[in-house]
Amino acid sequence: MMSFDGVLLNKLKNEFDILKTGRISKIIENGTTDFILTIRANRINHNVMLSFSSDFARIHLTDKTYDTVLNPKSFTMLLRKHIEGYFIEDILTYHNDRVIYFKLTGYNEMQDKNTKYLICEVMGRYSNMILTDSNYVIIEALKHDGIGEFNRTILPNTTYEFPTTNKLNPYDYTKDELVNIIKENKVNTPKDYMNLFNGVSMNLSNPIFRYDIHYDKFYDYLHITPKPSTFTNYKGKLDFYYHPFDNEIVDEYETISSLLDNYYYKADLQAKVRLKTNDLTSFVNKQLIKLDKKVVKLESDLRESEDSYIFKLYGELLLSYPKLHEKTNKVTVLNYYDNTDVTIELDPKVDVLANSSKYYKKYQKSKTAVSHIKEQILLTKNEIEYFNVLKYQLENASINEALEIQDELIEGKYLFKNVNNKNKKKVKPKLLTYILDNGTLISVGKNNIQNEYLTHKLATPNEMWFHIKDGAGSHVVIHNTNMLSEDEIRTAATLAAYYSTYSSSSSVAVDYTKIRNIKKIPGKKNCFVTYTNQKTIYIDPDIKFVEKLRIKK
Repeated sequence: MMSFDGVLLNKLKNEFDILKTGRISKIIENGTTDFILTIRANRINHNVMLSFSSDFARIHLTDKTYDTVLNPKSFTMLLRKHIEGYFIEDILTYHNDRVIYFKLTGYNEMQDKNTKYLICEVMGRYSNMILTDSNYVIIEALKHDGIGEFNRTILPNTTYEFPTTNKLNPYDYTKDELVNIIKENKVNTPKDYMNLFNGVSMNLSNPIFRYDIHYDKFYDYLHITPKPSTFTNYKGKLDFYYHPFDNEIVDEYETISSLLDNYYYKADLQAKVRLKTNDLTSFVNKQLIKLDKKVVKLESDLRESEDSYIFKLYGELLLSYPKLHEKTNKVTVLNYYDNTDVTIELDPKVDVLANSSKYYKKYQKSKTAVSHIKEQILLTKNEIEYFNVLKYQLENASINEALEIQDELIEGKYLFKNVNNKNKKKVKPKLLTYILDNGTLISVGKNNIQNEYLTHKLATPNEMWFHIKDGAGSHVVIHNTNMLSEDEIRTAATLAAYYSTYSSSSSVAVDYTKIRNIKKIPGKKNCFVTYTNQKTIYIDPDIKFVEKLRIKK
């Protein structure tokens, strides 16, 4: 995405000042191209997201919780070996390009102090992370390239070269110098700015042309105090930048990192889930389309079957025909119920009496079909309700949670089991658990497997259970059998409202009752329950409140 340009990265670098002198304490892998560095600085742990995916390449501080890859690749292990425990001496950008690199100092196995560079190129499909020694000789790179983009070689033991360009770095000049350069180069369109200056995207150059003297605004916009925002851009689409300028603001953020963290988190997660589960969301949507069509067909069949009384009438009226053993293709008889003549189609191979018997049999068959069709409609509507729950759960699922949903569909015979997963050992679902200041634990089920485990296996009969009223959402349980405080009840209700289809609503109705009052619904999937003796609380889902709650590791 061009919104993540050199100018934005230049502004973002200032937010990384808190990392300087910090120590890299942990490196985890999150997917094939993503890494999280935990940096301990001034007695605080800071997590830095480094993504080098083609669609969501970025770097920023993050407060989000990400899944950890259980078997990290060799590159991750190499990073741990070479730079875990190293200190961040400096953080630099290069020529206003989408390149940011960390100067690291530490001690090798021989206890000799040395320097290394961790170079992050955030360039869309050309994104890469390269580790070099103090002389910029490449130790290893995430992506190897013989002679790739910018005519460089990215291979171990070769010297790293920064991307070269003929474009100018706009931060190298004063305002007067920039004005003269723009005039000399006859810059007349937003694209001219992009072609002349490195790291400038349309999100910066386009707003300038809303003013008659655009070159005066260029310097001002380059040095304006950041106001990180999402907004509707010049194409009418949702976009982001370090400042909205004159665009219509959707949301404002305190930092560029928090903007990027929120903007990319869900989209990136859903892309990883699609990849890891062979696009389970697409499968669920196809099932819903198929089931909707099935209901329409069944309801049409039901209407036809419910009109079967006419077959009984024809069978009865044919018995009043005087020539019962006559063979013909149709007869006209008097309908003595309303004194009108009725023409009835017949099978000419058999007589009128046999045709009467046929109509009676057709009537009996239709009567049986009505009962069967009504049962099938109910079952199909239950399936639709079930798949709509899965659809909601997938929209908010982590990779591990999506894989649990995939396992559920395999167990339900909706999907075929992968040959490689036949001997896969079942593990207990990992619940999202919050710990309150008083030590009370609150668990949240994020899918049907987790909900069933939490409600029917883990929770005890006298623990309190929460769920939104009349909607799809998480099962939430307070693991405390004592009298609950108002804060505990409101916190659990907030979590139930937040992790539900009503998360964007206000005054959400949340029911709560003890576990012993909850029962599974016969004939429905295990994720559906009924309950009694409930109370209802109305709560506003508060994302900031939820984010401030401590998660039990």
